[in-house]
Amino acid sequence: MLKLLKIAVGSAAAIFFADLLGLRYSTAAGIITLLTIQDTSRETIVISVKRIFAFLVATLLSFLVFHLFGYHVFSYGIFLFLFVAVCGPLRLSNAVSTNAVLATHYLLEQSMRPVQIGNEALLLLIGAGIGTLLNLYMPGKGKEIRVMQYQLEEDLRAVLLRMSEYIGKEDKSDYTGSCFDKLQTDIEAGKKQAFAYMNNTFFQESKYFIDYMNMREQQTVVLRDIYKKIISMQTILPQTVQVAELLRETAVTFGESNNAKELLAKREEALLQMKDSELPRTRQEFEDRAVLYGIMTDLEYFLQLKEEFADSLTQEQIGRYWGEAE
Repeated sequence: MLKLLKIAVGSAAAIFFADLLGLRYSTAAGIITLLTIQDTSRETIVISVKRIFAFLVATLLSFLVFHLFGYHVFSYGIFLFLFVAVCGPLRLSNAVSTNAVLATHYLLEQSMRPVQIGNEALLLLIGAGIGTLLNLYMPGKGKEIRVMQYQLEEDLRAVLLRMSEYIGKEDKSDYTGSCFDKLQTDIEAGKKQAFAYMNNTFFQESKYFIDYMNMREQQTVVLRDIYKKIISMQTILPQTVQVAELLRETAVTFGESNNAKELLAKREEALLQMKDSELPRTRQEFEDRAVLYGIMTDLEYFLQLKEEFADSLTQEQIGRYWGEAE
């Protein structure tokens, strides 16, 4: 709805200002505004800059073609062929339509005098300028992403707590991977919101949310591996209690502003205790002990992903985002 309102108001304003300046073909300014307003502020600025560069290319090609072949429709066809061919390699293809329309004005006027070129330049600047200015305002998505972060952490917490419960059960028949469905859905939604937020803001720290979502996605992959190991276990060992407790503590304390260093230290301590325990007495105990060690290795990687994310943050990001999370 907001985008539709911007298009309507912006197009009308562009035509009004073009008329006010006495420009010919003033309605073209309104069309340019319509085409300029994109879904994000960043896209709008990029396409406006591209259209200005494409205008310079179109003006040069128009001047050459119309002066060589005259002002008729076949000349316009030659111009359009050359213009599209040149804009492709220059990555200006999405600026072709606007400038192709402006070039028709040269054909209609049978002239490329400086005043006519200035007329087209002003139409472009007014249309693109108003569209860009209007699209600099985008409703903040920060709160929505914060809500999604909270939901993601609740999803991860639920998965970890479920793991800490079922790792201590022999009967795991009702332990399915369905708990990952909502988690994966929320991660995809979170990544979409993070990219939208970054494209509507102009400071580097906004990339924080993308890195955060990617980190949680990688952690989810690790948790899926842990899940597969848990359901493969058939016995309950004394060491199982230690792993279950570590999973439970991770679930409770692994939140956004936790750098995971303390959890990694506790994981190392638990691993040393496991190594000092009695050797397994049966083949099944041996296999399940090996699975437990595999879970501990996966858990280390899970925590290292968070540690690496925390270590990569700038002081500005920590102050801006972790300060809000506390």
